[in-house]
Amino acid sequence: MMKKFLIKPVLFVALLGVLVVYACSKPEIGYLSEHIFYLANPFRVEQGKTTYSSPIVGNGSTNPLSVSLLKVKDNSGKDITEDFTAPRMIYTFVDQITSEDNTLEKLGQKIKDSLVTPFQINPLGGRLEFSAATSYLPTGTFNIDVEVSNSKGKRTLSDACAIELIPLTTTHTIAYKRVNNDDVYYTEDANIFVDVKHESGTEGSWCIYKFVDKNGEILSPADGDIVRRSNTFPYFTDWNPYYPLTVTDTALVHQMPDYGITFPYFSVLSVGGTRWEDANMRNDFKIPAGRLNETSKDLNGLISFKFYTSGTFTITTHLRSFTKAN
Repeated sequence: MMKKFLIKPVLFVALLGVLVVYACSKPEIGYLSEHIFYLANPFRVEQGKTTYSSPIVGNGSTNPLSVSLLKVKDNSGKDITEDFTAPRMIYTFVDQITSEDNTLEKLGQKIKDSLVTPFQINPLGGRLEFSAATSYLPTGTFNIDVEVSNSKGKRTLSDACAIELIPLTTTHTIAYKRVNNDDVYYTEDANIFVDVKHESGTEGSWCIYKFVDKNGEILSPADGDIVRRSNTFPYFTDWNPYYPLTVTDTALVHQMPDYGITFPYFSVLSVGGTRWEDANMRNDFKIPAGRLNETSKDLNGLISFKFYTSGTFTITTHLRSFTKAN
């Protein structure tokens, strides 16, 4: 009887000791997975286009996750972090631009310049953020090292994500094209085709408008082969009144403001008292009678398009049903 009575106090003391030890030890706080990753890897980015990734995948890690950039490396492993994070100049609209903003001075009052970094990581969640300033960066594949932390601790991820920086895939759109006389309208590629070539990184931004017949012979604006259709229809200079139009033997050459912002800047204008509304740049021109072998009448033409970046655009209109008269 005595032994049984003594066992209970001993067990109680032992249990009390375990509880004291447990109470004094700090419970583990948080969890940081060994398998944290970016879902889109490689992550594709177009030059000059604002782009965001999804946040980093914590794979069960305790939130919030903090992520910081350690390094950007080129395909040889060279550290080029500064190239990706140094602030660069971009332009943005501060107010709506209208056709009344028809001088460089007026236009400049509606556009502001800002210094932004081409690339940064959002510290809360690790989203990859690319700005329009990526237009300053070379194309190629790059890798990033990041540090991820939470209440549990820190973890370094080498080559956390590959970045594929590619040229802008859509530099322009051709909305519509047409040629017609009093009898026939031609809208199909078999009759009229507009080819656009874009060259980035040029000194300034330019539009070079060329017109060729079915044999590739160039129509000469300087000789009067290409003229304005009417004082009530939009023409190249109406959408771009900021620089004079240069007329040569081979092309119409027009400088554009070099802001790298979608052009034309406005969609409504008045020409000779007629109101025109077009989100693209509608340009009406005329090939006078006697300039083409297939028609004895004036041939009216229309091309409508939009630009999404800066550089030099060569816009060639192919008249595939006509030959130039000699």
